Amino acid sequence: MKKFIIRPSAPMYEMPAHQLKELLAANITPELPGFTYNGTYIWYAPWKDHCRKVIRVYPLKGCSAVFLWGLCFDFLPVFSSGGYLRYQRTDKSVGLHLFCWPPGHWNPVPKQSVSCRFSRFGRNPKDVKAQVLQAFHEAQGLFVPWFQSCCDLPGALAEARRQCTDPDSRLNRPAPDYVYAFLLAANGDVQAGMEALEMYWKCQLDQDFPVTLYDKLRARLQSCAG
Repeated sequence: MKKFIIRPSAPMYEMPAHQLKELLAANITPELPGFTYNGTYIWYAPWKDHCRKVIRVYPLKGCSAVFLWGLCFDFLPVFSSGGYLRYQRTDKSVGLHLFCWPPGHWNPVPKQSVSCRFSRFGRNPKDVKAQVLQAFHEAQGLFVPWFQSCCDLPGALAEARRQCTDPDSRLNRPAPDYVYAFLLAANGDVQAGMEALEMYWKCQLDQDFPVTLYDKLRARLQSCAG
């Protein structure tokens, strides 16, 4: 009887996190003129009309990651642990407020041809680099037109309104409904913003938020219209 010998497969290479950051700085930053790389997976543009463009590499399970893109607003308070509010106005605190996942990211099947995703695992460093560049160029084909239509407050308001009913945005934090309320006020419609904030708050009553937080949110929403 013929014997079959099972040979172990070649070990898979895993790029260390620090090396990935160096790869991103060397290969992605030059393709984003006008953006600054903070060294920890985020690129941001200068402030314009109370918002700035942001691109982020978001880590996923299994040493994979995906490119996200969106806007950060100087008037939008975000929730910290303990129910406190803070702004993300500095370069060190920049974050994504109104942002997109690649189309179909939350659908398990069928696998999307454009995933904007890469892995730190590969045959070698060159293979990981190729994955990163492919994922970035896929994302670039999506975020360039997105920024063109959403780079000001009216455009951001229209996008937030769309995301409020988009299943792909249901897990975004901050929630599109919350962002939409503040964008209404920032675009001059404080009354509609207050109504949208009230609707959002009613859906959060099961959360462990201090009762006084709602009054603070109302005050901050009103102030962002001035």
